[in-house]
Amino acid sequence: MLTLLGLVVGSFISVVTYRLPRNQGFVKGRSYCDNCKKEISWYDNIPLISFLLYHGTSRCCNKKISIRYPLIEIASAASFVALYLAFGLSIQLATYYLLLILTLSILIIDLEHQIIPDELIWLLLFISLFTVQGNPFVALFSAFAFACFFLALYLITLGRGMGLGDVKLAIPLGLLLGFEKGLYWLLASFVLGGMVATLMLILKRANLKTKIAFGPFLVVAYWIVELVFLK
Repeated sequence: MLTLLGLVVGSFISVVTYRLPRNQGFVKGRSYCDNCKKEISWYDNIPLISFLLYHGTSRCCNKKISIRYPLIEIASAASFVALYLAFGLSIQLATYYLLLILTLSILIIDLEHQIIPDELIWLLLFISLFTVQGNPFVALFSAFAFACFFLALYLITLGRGMGLGDVKLAIPLGLLLGFEKGLYWLLASFVLGGMVATLMLILKRANLKTKIAFGPFLVVAYWIVELVFLK
């Protein structure tokens, strides 16, 4: 059941992450083919099943469907199951599911477009304000401190090493983690970023001037820290 729910949510995330950067509405309106723009019937839009059934092609025009859709759906389903195993059936789990939807959307959009929409940051901030654990003053200080740290990096590198989206993302994630876990989060994000950047250089997929989105590393590091410090 959770796997199915995760697939459905993943399908929604794939629509949001495709349309939001293009300033297209996603609340209303039927799904349509990326190639021929024809509306897709519900029975041709079953998460993962339709992709497998039609061998990765669209039924309307027989063009290949982007692999991003099944990958997002599988990632969402796996994350739903993983969070359930970690936190059990509780109100806390529901909150983490909301955080997952928002952070996964941020990860995908930043990875594909190197932007982090303000709409997602505001929603994440709203949820984080109501889920602060521990001393709220420490949480606020942490958010401010981490945002200032990333802002300093942005100014020092003139925007080449860090984006303003990362500065804004540090505020809700800093609130959620607090100062101690936040330090581990910073370390994990830079370690992950360094490892991926080194691998891309070795494989000649990037050079020293290639701009790599940092938001995905902040998101992945956030979840690593949350699960490692799980009590």
